[in-house]
This record gives sequence, C-alpha cells and structure tokens, in this order.
Amino acid sequence: MVRAEIDGPDGTLYSGQLWDISRSGAAISFGRKTFEVPKESEVQLRLRSRHGPEIVAMLSSVRWMDVDYGATFVGLRFSSAIQSGTFLDTFLQANAEIL
Repeated sequence: MVRAEIDGPDGTLYSGQLWDISRSGAAISFGRKTFEVPKESEVQLRLRSRHGPEIVAMLSSVRWMDVDYGATFVGLRFSSAIQSGTFLDTFLQANAEIL
C-alpha cells in the first residue's frame, strides 16, 4: 500500500492509505479516523512510496467523502498532472499496459 497524507486547510494532518488512483485523482482510506474538510477545499496531498523514500506531493481538491461500515473514504481531484518519472507515473503506466 501507499501511505497518504493530507494537509487540511486549517493545518490538520490526516494520515491514511491510497485506495484507488487515476491520472485525474485518487481515493484515500482513513480507516476509522474522521476527515473534517469541506467539499471543494484545496488540500496538499502527499503519497509515499512503499519501496523507497520517494514522496509525490500535489495540490488537490476534495470532491467527495463517504463513511462506509465505520471507514472514511475521501475522493480527490488533482490540480495538475502527475509528474512524469515518479513512482505513481510508473505505476499507472504499468497498469495501463495490463488493461
């Protein structure tokens, strides 16, 4: 899994796991933790590779939030493209070739 951190607009740090990703956005799972950021808020997302020290950071906007069976999920839209050559870019390219 890929560790995810979101800096909320008020400075609160939310830590979770990457649940799903595409070239335009991502879904983050926070487990049983709460997430108190309004829709459309701009946040700083950081994703950490599990295979090394690489961190990909990008501005994103909160699109949706859902609590399902006590677990909190948040959908984000990236404000810019995923940087070429990062572990996320490599991952998405590899999975596109499989499909």
